[in-house]
Amino acid sequence: MRPYRKLGEVPRKRHMRFQANGRLAYEELFGREGFSGPSSLIYHRNMPEGAQDVTKGPADQMMPEHEQVHENAHLRGFELQPDGTAVSGRQWLLVNDDIRIGLAIPAYKQEVLYVNGSADEVLFVHQGAGVLRSQFGRLRFARHDYIVIPRGTVYRIDLDQIGESRMLCLEVSGFVDVPDRYRARNGQLTEMAPYSERDFRGPDELEVASGPVEVWLKRANHVSRYTLDHHPWDVVGWDGTIYPVAFNIHDFEPRAGRFHVPPPIHQTFQAQNVVICSFAPRKLDWDPDAIMLPYHHSNLDSDEVLYYVEGNYAARRGIKQGSFTHHVGGIPHGPQPGALEASLDRPRETDELAVMVDTFRPLHRTSVARQIFDKEYPFSWHTGGVAGTTSIA
Repeated sequence: MRPYRKLGEVPRKRHMRFQANGRLAYEELFGREGFSGPSSLIYHRNMPEGAQDVTKGPADQMMPEHEQVHENAHLRGFELQPDGTAVSGRQWLLVNDDIRIGLAIPAYKQEVLYVNGSADEVLFVHQGAGVLRSQFGRLRFARHDYIVIPRGTVYRIDLDQIGESRMLCLEVSGFVDVPDRYRARNGQLTEMAPYSERDFRGPDELEVASGPVEVWLKRANHVSRYTLDHHPWDVVGWDGTIYPVAFNIHDFEPRAGRFHVPPPIHQTFQAQNVVICSFAPRKLDWDPDAIMLPYHHSNLDSDEVLYYVEGNYAARRGIKQGSFTHHVGGIPHGPQPGALEASLDRPRETDELAVMVDTFRPLHRTSVARQIFDKEYPFSWHTGGVAGTTSIA
């Protein structure tokens, strides 16, 4: 996903003496998988480890239900209210050990620097725009951008307009990358990939910062507050392949077929036990007898979550912008009653825009999800008689 990139000044060779503005620079390896994975080398004006104080931070508010009834769900995300910052205001809805899925609707500006030490983050900007600022520099983002933030990035999100932003938030315990099948043997994206390296944007301007600063570190679901001797953005240059990137969903090149093609054709990112897909506006199946809807299917190994961004999703009733659907593994789901008949005369194109997340371990709803649970949704395929009751009282 991230081609080699260099910003600022770096020495001719790795691990060699390097002076910036007449002073020795301090080299930091920012790497995955110990010393054997992808990495970047960052050159600081000061030693990055110095800390004046470390204290306990705010508690993690995520509360999974660990429900004993597993049912399909519609979560009315559009009912959530603004809260906190782009970091502290994340309202988690569906979680397991591999991923957290939720929304951020910031009410305040983020003041404190933040670093996630346990997860890569994928933010999808449903509404709003701004700048992600980090030790790698400034990365401008806009509406319908994915922002992929590698763990260990010390960042702050500066929004253009507080109160007008909404982000789908994913915290992923594995390494978020492009699917392996999109790569050539040398790592380059192939002609068969639905995007190219040109579509991914990296930071383009280094920050200038100095002096002591407070940083919040999240690690193993706990937050520690560090007061550092020197600002982690005191960077004179860096190079490598690990850094934040932005990718706009409208740069995803969707594929279609004579008959309906399954969701893996829309895959955008991968991580351990997690798949992220982009449903973008596209042409639909062109055979005269094609059914222009998903077929009913049982995800025997995964849970499926869809976040609806905009457009008309023909297979679902009652879905709005900001809705989530969660279909549990092991039982079938598909178009609701009447959708098949309504699709027979529809145009052979769709304007739907949605993000899908498949997880290969069961997801659990949180106490926040309980508040926006649509009690009628589990029975929306029911075609006669009295509907039952859900697990939500």
